[in-house]
Amino acid sequence: MSKRQIESDSDIDVSSTDESDTEQQPQENDVDMEETVNVDFDFFDLNPEVDFHATKNFLRQLFGDDHNEFDISGLSDLILTKNSVGTSIKTEGEQSDPFALLSVVNITNNLSQPSIKKLIDYILKKTKNQMEFNITLKKLLQPKDQKKSSRIGLIISERLINMPIEVVPPMYKMLLEEMRKAEDANERFEFDYFLVVSKVYQLVDAVEKDDDDEEKNKKKRKTPKHEPKPIEMDYFHLEDQILEQNALYKGIFDYNNKNKQETDSRRVFTDYGIDPKLSIILLSKDNLAKSVKEMQEQFPAP
Repeated sequence: MSKRQIESDSDIDVSSTDESDTEQQPQENDVDMEETVNVDFDFFDLNPEVDFHATKNFLRQLFGDDHNEFDISGLSDLILTKNSVGTSIKTEGEQSDPFALLSVVNITNNLSQPSIKKLIDYILKKTKNQMEFNITLKKLLQPKDQKKSSRIGLIISERLINMPIEVVPPMYKMLLEEMRKAEDANERFEFDYFLVVSKVYQLVDAVEKDDDDEEKNKKKRKTPKHEPKPIEMDYFHLEDQILEQNALYKGIFDYNNKNKQETDSRRVFTDYGIDPKLSIILLSKDNLAKSVKEMQEQFPAP
């Protein structure tokens, strides 16, 4: 079911990447040839008959180098279960593949599900060195009397890497509205806390410097050799900056299966490589609502 439509000046690259085509174009006209592509984004309800494989792909992308440690199929089933809440963005109708997805999974009601058990075990192991964060998560994620316990939802948010950030606030706004209006909302979507698993990246030197280049690089070095380089982090999801500012707890962690050889292959037209890392954010219900308002102010729809 279509929810609404938004037209955006998108930077999605729809041009050919074939090298022979590139060579035939006059290099001096490259800047003039750049143009903005107007794309109509349609917002749809999640559809288990159409979106299952795309959801699995989004989860693999979201969980990065550790995606094999999760039950991707099981989590996809939970995301797309009947009467679930959430939104996908498509450009060619409901039957096409989504460009983005946002949903929430009730962790508290699904503690016995194998996919949730794997997720909880992974997160608790990752946060064990952040004592307060870890203790809080154990209280929220361990089985107990559900009538007296706080309820926690897992926010799943992923999209193609070049999707415009302006599509995100409407998706979050719709998610909050759907949770409030859903059938049996008090049982299924009345959460006290929200857990967000996401990813950031650290900029690192793309290639180790040879000793022969040491003199050449002395002039370029801004940090004295005996001092450690400052760690630079950036975001795949710009809205995570807002979520972190309002978080009760947050942490950035290395992946268990970190592939060091891939760091240089992920360079983005700079002298640096990209080293992806895991991000875990815990928010209260009120602070998620506050974050969504701030997203709308900082990333308004065109």
